Amino acid sequence: MNATPVLPAQITAFAAEVRAALADLPADEVDELTEGLEADLAEAYAEDLARELPDPVSYAAELRGAAGLPTPEPRRGRIASIGAQVAGIGADLRRSLRANPATAAALDFLATLRPAWWIARAWAAFQCFGAFFGFEGDLLPADLVQWALLLVLIAGSVFLGQRTWPTWARLLIGAGNVIAVVTLIFALPQVPTHADLGNAWDRADSAYDYEGGVYDDDGDGTGVYLNGNEVTNIFAYDARGRALTGVQLFDQDGKPLTTSVPGGNGCLAKDAETGECTTPGAWVPTVLETGAQAWNVFPMTMAESSYDDPTKPIEGAVPQDRPAPFLKVPALFSAVQQDAEVAKDAKDAKAPR
Repeated sequence: MNATPVLPAQITAFAAEVRAALADLPADEVDELTEGLEADLAEAYAEDLARELPDPVSYAAELRGAAGLPTPEPRRGRIASIGAQVAGIGADLRRSLRANPATAAALDFLATLRPAWWIARAWAAFQCFGAFFGFEGDLLPADLVQWALLLVLIAGSVFLGQRTWPTWARLLIGAGNVIAVVTLIFALPQVPTHADLGNAWDRADSAYDYEGGVYDDDGDGTGVYLNGNEVTNIFAYDARGRALTGVQLFDQDGKPLTTSVPGGNGCLAKDAETGECTTPGAWVPTVLETGAQAWNVFPMTMAESSYDDPTKPIEGAVPQDRPAPFLKVPALFSAVQQDAEVAKDAKDAKAPR
């Protein structure tokens, strides 16, 4: 029966555990003890496929002894004891999983995905920052500051993944990984999908009438906007350019055409010099013969309100007309022609026969 070869990913993981067992030593001593470790192991196990990787902690102790370095004293205390127990359980679990070729291959495959996990972990941290600062729910950063934050988080996540850490630090990193997994589970469903974006564009497109210039900023079907500016009142003029009052407006489906002011407030009077509002006002609907209130009758009137509640007229306030932008506008050409014909007919009727 052929022996299962030791793969490079296994050797890399083994070397990382050896360096973690030597983490109490200065970094230069760790580098000196483990210099070329992966290459030596790869060469040795390529010649003898039947050999198995030893326990990384024992191997690290042998390296210490060969270099004449003292073995670190066991850490005392409950936290250190718990950490040692967890580390031992993890080592036993890894050895048992490595004993099975299928699980060993799966672990080797997962090891190749570490860089992708480092980026995913940074994105999860970005979402946590977004939840705290109020910009969560976006797949990618929305501005330069958020991009800088994400890049810093990615660099930090890669730094954590590439270095070897003592047991207590690995426990903290493991806890952070658990938090990252939970964050990903809750954050990913909130990311807008292609269908969501398509629906959003459809809503935005339906909220803008390119021919009529009517834009609903909220997309809820309420209000009239002209070139992005809110329309609060409408003034109508007849064919001869004379101002009209009490005009009821409807859309193509017979629905009342209302501006963005129903239930809103405005300014009844302003200071002539500063332009600041001196008297707040509330828009007032027109009462129909049915007793219903109508917000589609123009021009609308306004009654004095208070700063405490500017959306409701004060008691006894009388609705006032709002000044029209023009007293008269140019008449329609057809109306001018009609007036000319009427005048001509009247002149002909008075002429002697």
